[in-house]
Amino acid sequence: MTATRKTDPIGILRYFGDPMCSWCWGFRPVLEQMDTEYPELQRVTVMGGLRGESEQPMSDELIGMIRSAWARIHQATGQPFNDGLWRAHRPLASTLPACRAVITARLLNLRQEWPYMVGLFQAYFTRAMDPTRRETYLDVAGAVGFDSEEFSARLDSPQVEQALQEDLQLTRKFGISGFPSVVLSIGDNNYLIAPGYQPIEGMRRAINAAYQDAKIEFTRPESGLYS
Repeated sequence: MTATRKTDPIGILRYFGDPMCSWCWGFRPVLEQMDTEYPELQRVTVMGGLRGESEQPMSDELIGMIRSAWARIHQATGQPFNDGLWRAHRPLASTLPACRAVITARLLNLRQEWPYMVGLFQAYFTRAMDPTRRETYLDVAGAVGFDSEEFSARLDSPQVEQALQEDLQLTRKFGISGFPSVVLSIGDNNYLIAPGYQPIEGMRRAINAAYQDAKIEFTRPESGLYS
């Protein structure tokens, strides 16, 4: 086995998600705990495109499915949801505009991509803001420290669209069809760590199994979680 120091990079943890994915919001605490427990993994966020391009508003059937999912996800994860959104708004069915907003944050400042996505999660799921409106994207941009005018100008740029298409292509390449999903890449090997929502215990087991398969020895006596 190869002894690895705590600061050595080991692999890439690709998180496939969508800012309008309810289970992705439920998964947020687990993902952030992963960042803390596995600093040797470089996390990359990939926009999966939960629902494709459409100018149509959500149907009553889709809204009913989403509201039902919110209740289940709250019960399973404890993450809060504000059902008042549905009395105030009828968002578009497509999630791609919200994906473009996250990518805009990525291109302007990579370090702010995740804070921006979290802000968009909160706007939709807890602040009852329409996640398909431009004013929501600019509100969140200002809240996390972007210049709103610069953000607005970049939002419709060809660079954002190109990056979105690259994310969608990568999602297809890895065979991802549900969100959230997490793939760990170590060298030339890819390990599906989370095919959908997983609690932290499941994530630990999957990553440790990947480490074992890759013949990586990684021990943290102070935590007792790794062997």
